Amino acid sequence: SPMGDGISVHSSIRRLEAIAGKSGRHRSACALAEVLGGTRALLGATQATDQTMESSQAEETVMKGGGTVKPSVGTGTTLVDDLAARRLVKEAHSRIYKWPAGFGGYRADVALNDEGRIVNGTVRLVPRKDTTVELPGAEPALQEWVRERLWTQGMHLAFSPFEEGDGKYVLSFDLDEDPAMPHPRGRRVLLSGGRLDSWYRIKDQHYTQIGRITPMTERRINTIERYDLAPDGKHYSSHYVMTYFTLDGQSIIGMESYVNEYAEVNGVWLPLRRRVSFGERGFVKTREIEMSNHEVLG
Repeated sequence: SPMGDGISVHSSIRRLEAIAGKSGRHRSACALAEVLGGTRALLGATQATDQTMESSQAEETVMKGGGTVKPSVGTGTTLVDDLAARRLVKEAHSRIYKWPAGFGGYRADVALNDEGRIVNGTVRLVPRKDTTVELPGAEPALQEWVRERLWTQGMHLAFSPFEEGDGKYVLSFDLDEDPAMPHPRGRRVLLSGGRLDSWYRIKDQHYTQIGRITPMTERRINTIERYDLAPDGKHYSSHYVMTYFTLDGQSIIGMESYVNEYAEVNGVWLPLRRRVSFGERGFVKTREIEMSNHEVLG
């Protein structure tokens, strides 16, 4: 799937804990505690599968741009694949840069700049299998934050044939949209069928928005603002913004801006720098992950 940098269940817990901490209402705190308990119960089951699933296969239901959650099709509705929608998604998929099919991963030195505080360490990433980050001296939560950002990036770069990913879904245009009134970010395509759904907006053969729901925790929309060219002529998202909502879509609970830079190493496009800006306690904070001394794994 395209770059949709989702946040893991761990991050969802931390976000909900922050909401509970700010609420003075006992009822709200209790409700959130119930959600947190259920979310934590999911961790054991999800950790084993987190690193083997595409982000487009990691969500439960499609979401709309606002209001309450609405399924992509009604109860009893027969799912019908739209060839034009399928062609649109397949073309967008074909333009996204992916690592070669036999790529074994990479290791690199890592420098994290957390609001001016520098922490050095290493990363070793094997696509779809393992991402290990070691930052001696860093708090465990900060080390996990770095690992999540590099893991999700690796998931989106990993080789993925269309037929084994989005191509397995029933693809159709959103019938609530009028093609005569084009959205500024393009047509909205629903991915339905089986257990998992999501949606894309596509314009000029590029993904411009990606919508997901994380079960029991939140819904999110990734708005891609800029693509750049990789050496092979394919495109990668160099700037995008993740917006997180409550499940009912009525409140924004987080927003993150991502800026990505890459470097060519042995003919492969590898992460060089990730800059993430996010709001926290009245401030906009920035963390930058910079990698050097890359080594391609066999």
